[in-house]
Amino acid sequence: DMAISALAKSAWHPIGKRLGTLAFWVNRVYSTGRVSLKNSSHATEPEVNFNMLSDKRDAERLKEAFRFVAQLLQHKALVALALDPFPSTWTGRAKRISKYNRLNFGLTSIVATLMDSTSWLRRSLIRSVITDGHSVSDLLESDGLLDHFIRQNAFGNFHPTSTCRMGPALEPTSVTDPSGRVHRVSGLRVADASVMPFCPRANTNIPTIMVAEKISHAILNER
Repeated sequence: DMAISALAKSAWHPIGKRLGTLAFWVNRVYSTGRVSLKNSSHATEPEVNFNMLSDKRDAERLKEAFRFVAQLLQHKALVALALDPFPSTWTGRAKRISKYNRLNFGLTSIVATLMDSTSWLRRSLIRSVITDGHSVSDLLESDGLLDHFIRQNAFGNFHPTSTCRMGPALEPTSVTDPSGRVHRVSGLRVADASVMPFCPRANTNIPTIMVAEKISHAILNER
């Protein structure tokens, strides 16, 4: 239901090469979002609301994962290796500096050199330049602050599914039949991850190919 990943570097630039990341996420989510049409024009993008963490169980598990990672970093095998751990956020500053160009390489090279100079300067730069001001201990000491931090900074894991779920025509929430045909719409099928009845735990690539293969075979067999 949960996953954790260890990254040896956090970005392409010199700062990122000096920072490791322990990332965690919820695979079995209970929160559900919604995709709706703004109007009847095919040129208008739909309105997408992930409604992330609307189910309290998802937020609680992310908070539990944060506490677990913080405890893990206190293990004697990691204390000497993982220096100055901090809660990372995908801020506007981080997004801007992640763009691949010479200016960002130059700026991050300067900061990275300063980070290598002394431990107190490294900690100071992490607090003032890299983080949003919260420390790991701040978040561990306040459940309310941790909950706010999680809700403000959690983001999706790039595999949205289940917006056109497969199911019986009489089921109000179903969109397609087992062959991908959209209920009550002639000549229209869905053949991707949208038809999955609920969001799977992970690794949607191969299952999506299988869905498409199954529906393509159904189309061929109907000819």
